[in-house]
Amino acid sequence: METQKEKKTFKTPNVYVILFFVLVFTAILTWIIPGGQYKLNDAGQAIGGTYSKIQSNPQGIWEIIMAPIIGMVGDDAFTGAISISLDVMVFGSFLEMVNRTGALDIGLKNIAKKYENNYKILITILVFAMMSLGTIYGAYEEGFVYLMMFLSVILSLGLDTIVVLMIVIFGTAAGCGASIINPFSTGIAAGIAGITPGEGIGQRIVAFVVLGLVISYLISSYAGKILKNPEKSTQFHRRELDLEEFSSQESIEKLNPMQKKVFAVFILTFSLLIIGLIPWTTLSENFTFFEDSVTWITSIPILGTILGKTFVPFGQWYFNEMTALMIIMTFVVGFIAKYDIDKSINIFIKGASDLVSTALIVPMARGIQVLMTNGNITSTILNFGEKTLANLPPIPFVLICLVFYFALASLMPSSSGLAAATMSIMAPLAVFAGLHETDMIMIYNFALGIVKMLMPTSIIVMTCTQVVHVDYMDWIKSTWKMWIVVILTCCILLVANVLIFS
Repeated sequence: METQKEKKTFKTPNVYVILFFVLVFTAILTWIIPGGQYKLNDAGQAIGGTYSKIQSNPQGIWEIIMAPIIGMVGDDAFTGAISISLDVMVFGSFLEMVNRTGALDIGLKNIAKKYENNYKILITILVFAMMSLGTIYGAYEEGFVYLMMFLSVILSLGLDTIVVLMIVIFGTAAGCGASIINPFSTGIAAGIAGITPGEGIGQRIVAFVVLGLVISYLISSYAGKILKNPEKSTQFHRRELDLEEFSSQESIEKLNPMQKKVFAVFILTFSLLIIGLIPWTTLSENFTFFEDSVTWITSIPILGTILGKTFVPFGQWYFNEMTALMIIMTFVVGFIAKYDIDKSINIFIKGASDLVSTALIVPMARGIQVLMTNGNITSTILNFGEKTLANLPPIPFVLICLVFYFALASLMPSSSGLAAATMSIMAPLAVFAGLHETDMIMIYNFALGIVKMLMPTSIIVMTCTQVVHVDYMDWIKSTWKMWIVVILTCCILLVANVLIFS
């Protein structure tokens, strides 16, 4: 009787395991790296060239245990991450409520059906739809759901499954790469860097549009080639099998009146979120419309008191205001769907519970900062970066940082986990290099987006290719040139950002 030894395959550790070892490793570093400090400016930022050595403060087992707890609730020296974690969970509640109505799924299916006779317009619309989901809430793991929505329509046009994969994978990944308001990447990274999520939003919007147009053009070019010469597709041998398996004869539902209202609320919510996060007075000191409006409303006798005198105007929103908006809109959707209050609350709790694991990553991130700061090694590490990486000219600096983040993201493609492990160090390095924390966040987002498009550690790549029976090497063969163009586009955007805004 033959016995076959099972091949041991590498399994990426759970992000909590990784972060725990980062905490332990950080504590060990406090025993090795000399203590140091910088003089701080009025904003609390380290002033370059003012580093001096001080006594180190090694961190022990108890400090390791307490670090994430302090990271969550805060203490005299640290601001707790609970506002970020709560925002993440409430975000999950809103998405759960919207998804229960079916408005998002049916809306996307109808868009695909409406433009089925013009593949270029259809591809562009679907790419920007996928990017919007990626940039709004980091759509990623659930990519196969959107894949199944579009398969029958795309295949009916004479295109192959690679086109659908490109739309979903490159679309969502590019949206994550831009991450205009994605709370799981930009939101968490900004919180760790000590800035508001609205800072740098203009550059991220530009990146969103540019990446969307480039990717739409590349996919349309590939689609045109396949229409002319179907045999050039790596999936030509599966054409008949794919049509048989994925073609759908069932009619696509139309949005009912309730779902149309929910879809409108979904769009309105994220429009308000973007308006609230854009630092309007920073863009123009003379633009005080929102501040003046709030002042006027709150000064109205009785009405101002009833509405609340502490309302924060658009442009000054942070995690508290984002969370409040999500809570309100979650129950607005529940009201539109005519759910009773008990059902709405149960859905709210279910959505929040689904993202507890993500929300708890944030205090782990703060825990790393707690250990480094209390161990007096943060300034020493920054000083090393100031003398080496940060002394590079800005353009080489951003490009090398992109390579650095690409390597890390390939091993840890979790946006929240990667921000947790690195942003407390990398954001200040950007400042030392004469840039802004938002530049480092853009680099971090780009690297994550690039990795999610092609690398085998990308969940969306491996699940989606499996669903449509596309071999991973066929995916590489079909998309590597497109991937290179996307990387070059990201590099150009980073360089342009440095030249224009630095």
